[in-house]
Amino acid sequence: MTYIDPSNPASRKENFFRVGNFALFSHRNCEQARAHFGLSGREVEILMHVAGGFTKQEIAEKMGVSPATADTFRRRAYVKLGVNSAAAAAAIICSYLAGTRVEEREFEDAA
Repeated sequence: MTYIDPSNPASRKENFFRVGNFALFSHRNCEQARAHFGLSGREVEILMHVAGGFTKQEIAEKMGVSPATADTFRRRAYVKLGVNSAAAAAAIICSYLAGTRVEEREFEDAA
């Protein structure tokens, strides 16, 4: 996670993406997430809003698109990540951006 010192003017000039009220990640890390998972810029953006707990309508307003378009970005991102819930998608993308190793694995079902 990146710390921004409000008293340092240099840290305020850099581009950051805010997730809710807590996590801040640089766009450089978001670009790395795009490359790692094969996501588009809009898909990463919507995942960050999903991780922030915003509703579909709030996300659409923030992105300047219709709710249906925002939902399309969300569904495509879920498919690329191999998940079907907001919690799983947020866990994967936030873990990656925080520096945690994220990899795709084959798991055997517990019998």
